[in-house]
Amino acid sequence: MGALTTGYGADPVLNAVDIRVNEGEIIALLGANGAGKSTLMRTLVGLHRPFTGGIHVGGVELATLRAEQIVAHGLVLVPEGRQVFPELSVLDNIRLGAFLHPQDREARVEAMLQRFPRLRERLHQRAGLLSGGEQQMLAIARALMSRPRVLLLDEPSLGLAPKIIEELFAALDRLRGENMTLLLVDQMAALALALADRAYVLENGRVVAQGTAAEIAADETLTKAYLGGH
Repeated sequence: MGALTTGYGADPVLNAVDIRVNEGEIIALLGANGAGKSTLMRTLVGLHRPFTGGIHVGGVELATLRAEQIVAHGLVLVPEGRQVFPELSVLDNIRLGAFLHPQDREARVEAMLQRFPRLRERLHQRAGLLSGGEQQMLAIARALMSRPRVLLLDEPSLGLAPKIIEELFAALDRLRGENMTLLLVDQMAALALALADRAYVLENGRVVAQGTAAEIAADETLTKAYLGGH
């Protein structure tokens, strides 16, 4: 995406943000609360319309498309707060992710249950009865069913127990081995950087630093200012 500016009303929340995500990369998007990270994620998937700038995937301009068209081009967001369908079963939630690509649906459901064994144990329960960690795994499984080119994860570890966060990041690491492209916003900055190839740091809607994950993690000024480092 290039020179993306967006916001609510007349005031921009993002100012000329330039981010590049290459196929098969995991990118961490870091910054303090209010830096514009969630706004950026929502803009990329068409939930906010940018004032200026472009969003390109595979040479296709997405900034003028509706949210459902952007999903069809492969940009898929797992939003903060998970947002499963609480009254539907775990199985039906997963199946819903296949609405764009219904072929081989049941085989792909089985692949998700192998990826997230906890979901198999809860398969016929209502999704609203799952723990927070199980709901997060379900939200990611549903998103993966739509065969994303880029999977966007907004605060996946928020509110989860340390053991579940470890399990979740291990699952994300396995996606790396499958050449999945991820854009990750997470409060657990050290974990996000350990997983990521490259990182961008946002402050007040602008990119103030970028580099390999190792470079960002090694920069004491950055870790103190934006990542809660010591």
